[in-house]
Amino acid sequence: MNMSSKEVTTSKIKVRVKYLSVLRDKTDRSEEDVEISEGGTLADIVSYLHGEYGIVLPEPQILLVLNGKGYNQYPEKLETKLKDGDTILLLPPVSGG
Repeated sequence: MNMSSKEVTTSKIKVRVKYLSVLRDKTDRSEEDVEISEGGTLADIVSYLHGEYGIVLPEPQILLVLNGKGYNQYPEKLETKLKDGDTILLLPPVSGG
């Protein structure tokens, strides 16, 4: 078998992205499944959001939460690798008193 003729296929994973408040208005959706290559990172989702909706991250006015934790709580930050079924939540900071 000739190795150069062998096709390489890249596995894909799906992550759920949820949009709250003004981000729901900006994207015209409350959530969506985004398909990325296996081994993809939060940075890949950030790139997708910029290209698709013009959302620029990181941004102090938008919280980026992965599976219930702010992305800054992960040692790899935006280079955190994603797994199939992960959930990303985008929301404005909450304040009150």
